[in-house]
Amino acid sequence: MSKQNLTDCIKDSLIGDNQKNALELATYFVTAEIIAERETTGYWADKNYWNVSYQNKSVCNIAINENQDNSWYVTGDDSDSNWFENPPLDEFEKEVLRKCVAICSDCYGCGGIPNMASNKIIFGKNFYHVCPITLKFNNPDAKTISCMKKIFEIRKSDIQSSR
Repeated sequence: MSKQNLTDCIKDSLIGDNQKNALELATYFVTAEIIAERETTGYWADKNYWNVSYQNKSVCNIAINENQDNSWYVTGDDSDSNWFENPPLDEFEKEVLRKCVAICSDCYGCGGIPNMASNKIIFGKNFYHVCPITLKFNNPDAKTISCMKKIFEIRKSDIQSSR
């Protein structure tokens, strides 16, 4: 079996606006030299789950059509830095992104580790009981994709400055 890339996975798994928006993000990753690699071990091995990184540091993760319902989502990276605390975004961008802050729902995606949720300042606003993934984008639309690209550029800068 040949190694599938993210773009092919999106074309094979999504339709309509979800496909269009996911392809826009995949194209951005290529242009920005951000690498998407399919997860091949553990729980995610048989799913369309992608680890996305820059210079071998996590940027985000993507799940494509996990429930066979033409959906996809992107989870953020809690990099243990304060890059998302008050990044250089305008108020419109911050408001779009604040709607995607992942509040812990006790799903145990973190393995049920007690006290994994935390209080954080995200895009200049206090949030309580935030999931370790920090951000989750469910079927992001074009405006959200545009804001996501900006925070991924900020994450890239964070990675570069930590070297």
